[in-house]
Amino acid sequence: MIQSSLFQSLIELTTDAVFIVRVRAGGNEFVMEYVNPAYLKKFGVTKESVVGKEFKDMLRTSIVDAIRLRFIECVEKGHSISFEEDFEDQTASLSELFPIKDDDGNITHVVGISKNITELKNKRDQIAASEKTLQSIINSSDNVLIYMDTDFRIKYANRRAQQHAYKMFGKPFLIGDKLTDYYPVSDRALALEHKRLLEEEKATVSHEHMVTYPDGEKLWYLRRYYGVFEENGDLSGLVIASINITKRKEQELQIQKHVEALKEIAKIQSHEIRRPVANIIGLTDLMDFKQKTVDENEQILQYLRMSALELDQIISKIVDKTQFGEEKRSDQAPFL
Repeated sequence: MIQSSLFQSLIELTTDAVFIVRVRAGGNEFVMEYVNPAYLKKFGVTKESVVGKEFKDMLRTSIVDAIRLRFIECVEKGHSISFEEDFEDQTASLSELFPIKDDDGNITHVVGISKNITELKNKRDQIAASEKTLQSIINSSDNVLIYMDTDFRIKYANRRAQQHAYKMFGKPFLIGDKLTDYYPVSDRALALEHKRLLEEEKATVSHEHMVTYPDGEKLWYLRRYYGVFEENGDLSGLVIASINITKRKEQELQIQKHVEALKEIAKIQSHEIRRPVANIIGLTDLMDFKQKTVDENEQILQYLRMSALELDQIISKIVDKTQFGEEKRSDQAPFL
């Protein structure tokens, strides 16, 4: 008796709406037998207007059939069911129905509990909206972004990653695929090494690599591995972010060519120019219009001319290399 009184007190004091419905013979009709104060407050009704009433006498015509079908489902399945409901006053509830059986195993009553989840639903909707916004941002990125578990099984791939997959393999990345199965055999060991570094050093790992697509296009990517860690420090996943750095690599290549050209010019200036210049200086010292014959001086002049022509050719080479460097630089955007 004390136990029964205690349970009744708990039901009366709870803020969740509790109600008990009697199941009529056949299991298709129902009569409300009990409602707690929270039920009356939640639905704005009096005990007299609902207790002892069939659904058709206490509910709006527009919702009677839907409510009856839920109770029928609970009776037919013989176990509890749950569902969410949105109301006109902008509130939301999570309701659960529990079948009650007699000694013969027949369902005689259904107990219902309706909990207000408006705040929870609003937070859930906000989280869903935030996730949708975040996914839109990620999908708008020009970078290839892939999230995997520690076995390299894909859990998410953004739009750019799927475009890359279609172009490279003729099909999309599928959730559950092992990304390393798409790698060339030579790159699989490198991926495992990157994972090891993430686990041990807990720092971002990156490297540059060139991709050649089936259509012949070659692109350079900077691939970065990021670790996803649990609170205890264990690695639970990996994120790959691949950034297209083709323009930067092209700029670096042109700069390297320009540097090589400058090195060659310096080599010419420091070595090749000295030879004809030394010849010219030496030959001018040999010329003597008083002591030497005309033939001897003409021979010296001929050698002078040959050295001057050689010097002119060397100067032309320097000019050509300088023009090459200037021309290539003018075609490129500033290196940032």
